[in-house]
Amino acid sequence: MDFTKAAPSLHTLPVEILCYLFSFLRASSILSCTSTCRYLRKALDDSSALQYTIELEAQKMVEVTALDAMSSPAERLEMLRNQMCSWQAFKPTIVNQFLQPGGEVSMSFGHLSTWDDHPQIAQIRALDSSPSESQPYRRWNADSYPMTKDTPLRVHSVCMDPSQDLFAFVVIEPNHMAEISCRIYLETLSTSEPHPLAASEILISFKPHISANCHIDQTKMKLKIWGDRIVLLSFCDEYSACPARMQIWNWQEKQDFKCIYREQEPYGKMDDCCIVNRDHLIVSSRMTGRLPCRLSIFSFSDLGKPPILVAECILPFRPEGTFLRHSQFVTISPDIRRSIGPRDTYFYPDAKNQLIALNVDGPPSLVIIIDTSKLLTTCQSGVHVEGQSRVLPWKEWGPNCSRCIVDPVPNSLFVLRLEVAGGRAVHAAPNDVSCASYSLRMYDFNKYRMSRAAASKDFRGRIVTEPSTVKHQQLDEEIVTTLPYMVVVDDERIETAANMIDVTFDDENILIIKSSERDENEFVIDVAKPSPMAVQGK
Repeated sequence: MDFTKAAPSLHTLPVEILCYLFSFLRASSILSCTSTCRYLRKALDDSSALQYTIELEAQKMVEVTALDAMSSPAERLEMLRNQMCSWQAFKPTIVNQFLQPGGEVSMSFGHLSTWDDHPQIAQIRALDSSPSESQPYRRWNADSYPMTKDTPLRVHSVCMDPSQDLFAFVVIEPNHMAEISCRIYLETLSTSEPHPLAASEILISFKPHISANCHIDQTKMKLKIWGDRIVLLSFCDEYSACPARMQIWNWQEKQDFKCIYREQEPYGKMDDCCIVNRDHLIVSSRMTGRLPCRLSIFSFSDLGKPPILVAECILPFRPEGTFLRHSQFVTISPDIRRSIGPRDTYFYPDAKNQLIALNVDGPPSLVIIIDTSKLLTTCQSGVHVEGQSRVLPWKEWGPNCSRCIVDPVPNSLFVLRLEVAGGRAVHAAPNDVSCASYSLRMYDFNKYRMSRAAASKDFRGRIVTEPSTVKHQQLDEEIVTTLPYMVVVDDERIETAANMIDVTFDDENILIIKSSERDENEFVIDVAKPSPMAVQGK
């Protein structure tokens, strides 16, 4: 008698076991497996958990829930799809309006902050705070900060990361030896106490510049946070010969060293920087002397050594200035997670697959949206000589990695600005040369969301896959870009007596920032949801 049995296969396993096994795979692998037969396909169709896993990865989002979350995979799947549909409809609805002191504006994890350099005041507001709450915002005043007697305190930059309850600010203090002492203070955003995760309350650096003759008023600082990394970019104004300098810390680890890079001669003019993929840094620089406008790509996986210049990507224009906008990396601390309601679920961009927006001050005024994953792949491919960085002309990296967006209405009053988050970009475009009214435009560069929009009968936008060409007398060459995207324009017009200043957003809110008619140092900020669906709680 033959007691041998047929080897078990996936078809003989219960659906519950199949779903458990598939949960360890990436979305692409799940789809490959379930496309082989009807039985496996039915297992996917019947599992909200697997569909949710695929949807989350396809949209390149991460989930933030409470430690004791009560929402089911089916509920989270519905919320995520509704959020996508609300953006594709893109009919922003104003839900709140408030006044905010002017200054530099930043937004992260549902919080808005403004930093006004002259009165040295930061205002931080939780956007979900209701008007009835006693403390809808927090005011931070540098003048009231306790410092050593007779120390000339000057805060040059502030930065916040609400997902880590982190507030950081940079103080420059010249001493009697004409050196420049630079200190970064790390506090909790909620209480102004030293941050419990910080290995040291203060990060200290000396001599940000070579020249001791550089006056403190000529020194500029930009502070960036990305998870456990902090980057300080220090540079001087147009009339100084001092080189720019970057310093990188892991603020959660005790260390006696930091990663440092200083511009080499001939000195370039670094404008801005941002961290991508945790161990890469992108720096934008203007043309100076023999050095062209460029994006410099650095790797800094070992913070005990200077950053390695991987590549220099040449830009086809000579701007007056550039700056970078990019998605924040969300790191939810246990305290923040405990404060989230058990039925609350939030979705935020996975910053490992992020876009950056290179905003260019003209002429011409334009923005280049860059896919950083494609950019890093391009910079690291090909022949590379040890110890030498690659120099990539625009045609070798720009067309395939980016999309250029220009002024829809050329005029002298409006400077194009785009904010990016989660594969999307939003801006307010003037409707005519007078700039008396604006329309909101939303761009989405996520291929999955584009395919879903193309299949929808209700989609009223436009999907662009063909190359676009920008020509201008101020350009060194024509800018040809091919990164696919879809665009939706809001039908409603924003009427404003004062010039529109800016728009910033995350996946929950759109902030329309206008100058106040009664006070030039004050902003009027409209808080909008991407569609009525989002307002109704999805």
